[in-house]
Amino acid sequence: MAVVPASEDTTDRRGFSGIPLKVESQQGATADEVVAVASLGDDRYRVLLSPGFFRGIAAGDVIVYDPIEKTAELVERGGNIAVQVFFAGLPGDVVESFKEKVKGAGGRIDGELHSLVVLTFPVEVGFTVIESLVATLPEDKVEWEYGNVFDEHGDPLSWWEGAS
Repeated sequence: MAVVPASEDTTDRRGFSGIPLKVESQQGATADEVVAVASLGDDRYRVLLSPGFFRGIAAGDVIVYDPIEKTAELVERGGNIAVQVFFAGLPGDVVESFKEKVKGAGGRIDGELHSLVVLTFPVEVGFTVIESLVATLPEDKVEWEYGNVFDEHGDPLSWWEGAS
């Protein structure tokens, strides 16, 4: 279950590879999400595109990968906020308009599936802007979440505090 990079994405893919990271659904089912990375050597990778399902990391982060457990340990934050927007029944023009607003606000589209758009924003864009963008979508057809802002208990990670 890999999120397909959007065709307009301009991420430099030289040295690109994908690593499978284990994700678990709310029902307990597991699957692998292939996450785009560039090798830094010694099982260290820079994440190139924010994941659609794996939590805790975003594009730009440096991770250590465990290929046996299919897990990633964060080594260094890249200064980006990952956002996953899940939608059902939205007209294509609404989705396209939303994606253009994201780009206009300084974000980028890192991938998409039929009912999912994965976004990456520099932390400098700010949570207010991100939340205002998502608020332009019909509330009854959209669920969204930050991918690297809260821990598994719902507590803020606060890594962005002091970021300029």
